[in-house]
Amino acid sequence: FVSAECIRRAKRPLDKFFEGAPDLAIEVLSPSDTLEGLHEKILEYFESATKLVWVVNMVEKTILVYHSPTPDSLLKETDILYGENVIPEFTLSLTELFEAIAL
Repeated sequence: FVSAECIRRAKRPLDKFFEGAPDLAIEVLSPSDTLEGLHEKILEYFESATKLVWVVNMVEKTILVYHSPTPDSLLKETDILYGENVIPEFTLSLTELFEAIAL
């Protein structure tokens, strides 16, 4: 996710590839992911000024929330995910998320 403010500051046409870090990065784990590879991606996001990273584990129905290269919290299926200062009005029930994906 790249905020409208960030896009305006970049002064790039919307029909061009955005060069820069996203404000929010979402990684969905796959069976081929390794911890080392995931950690390298997360490091790269924060080195590039990403503000928030969510790592979604579909098997365990959890989301790791990062504000830095070290995870800050582990959300479980009964928790609520917040967009925090990146998407202030965003909230999502993980129960609803994982139920919708299972359909």
